Amino acid sequence: MAPYIPQNYLPNLKKYKYQAIDKSLISKYVLASYWNHLVQIFPLWMAANMVTLLGSLHIIVAMVLNQVYAANLYDECPRWVYFAYAACVWIYGSFDAVDGKQARRTGTASPLGELFDHGCDSLVVSLIMLLYATVCQLGETWWTVALVFFALTNFYMSTMEEYHTHILFLGYFSGPVEGILCFTLAALASGVWGPGFWATDLMQLLPLPASVLAQLPVLTMAQSVVVGMGVALVPTVYTSFSNIARTRREQQLNVASAFADSVPFAASIGSVIVWLWESPQVLSNHLVLFLSFVGFAFSYIVGRVIVAHVTGAPFPKLNRMHIPVFLGTFNALAPRLGLTKIFAGSNEVVLIWMCLVYTGAQYAHFALEVIDTICSYLDINCLTIKHKKTN
Repeated sequence: MAPYIPQNYLPNLKKYKYQAIDKSLISKYVLASYWNHLVQIFPLWMAANMVTLLGSLHIIVAMVLNQVYAANLYDECPRWVYFAYAACVWIYGSFDAVDGKQARRTGTASPLGELFDHGCDSLVVSLIMLLYATVCQLGETWWTVALVFFALTNFYMSTMEEYHTHILFLGYFSGPVEGILCFTLAALASGVWGPGFWATDLMQLLPLPASVLAQLPVLTMAQSVVVGMGVALVPTVYTSFSNIARTRREQQLNVASAFADSVPFAASIGSVIVWLWESPQVLSNHLVLFLSFVGFAFSYIVGRVIVAHVTGAPFPKLNRMHIPVFLGTFNALAPRLGLTKIFAGSNEVVLIWMCLVYTGAQYAHFALEVIDTICSYLDINCLTIKHKKTN
């Protein structure tokens, strides 16, 4: 098996410099002081990656609660569970915001830190959206699928943009800040008023004549969240492509080839949609399991892009994580092609479990191998501080 980081790209790790632009007004005027005080609670002997990991584990705790009380993403939970969701996601977001500060405090900033941080983020983004679905009682529906895929698309475009521009852009509304804040407020609302609050027809709240309201489609508060994410995604994607195009022109490089880097991701998302469309029983009965496998595949795909970014390697195209996605889609489409569906009916869940095991194992191998390679080359540890900061 070819190494994830070829030897000739390892020297670029020592040249890498992290750059970011955060336009969030909430970050600047509301949360900056909070984050500066929060980072002080972490001892100087604690590695920044450990802060990242501890924050991410809170999402796992929330998902365990979710599987206990609302595995179908719809059942009403005890009120304290919604408050627990809010606390877990807020803690995750807070720790995610200060891990870089902790790295600078301890003098341990490195390319591994960005890879570990974004790798954890890519793993939990779909889980947070599943929690959002439970908070709003979206259930195992296309609304939840859209919620998750909007978030994954935003994350992928941000990662692709950073690869080509060498700058991480966070706009006036970004997932790590405003997204976390919105989720926290939504979970608190469900904890106070109950999740039934989200079933309110938003259209009926508009100050319009009854005759006009009768002509409008029903759009619940929960569904409006998904629609809002979809609308907000359009300018976000446009901005990412614009920044990539500007940078490529400045570098006198081909723009179209950079844009083409989005095709494998688009093909993956399209294939997954087709799979769910052709297998409605997966959508209505096994969506959490299905999206868990998709989440691992997505994290691997994004992780390969981040590794290429910090090492200056070529942009990764199709890889082995696309195999289960395309094979599953082919299986779902088999009857339309005049072929026999190998995993049909209730047996399709077996295929999904196989995909989950494959993607989980592949991602674990990728993460451990890359961490070991970078740690060995830079002479650092991942979760502990090997070389203390010297004044």
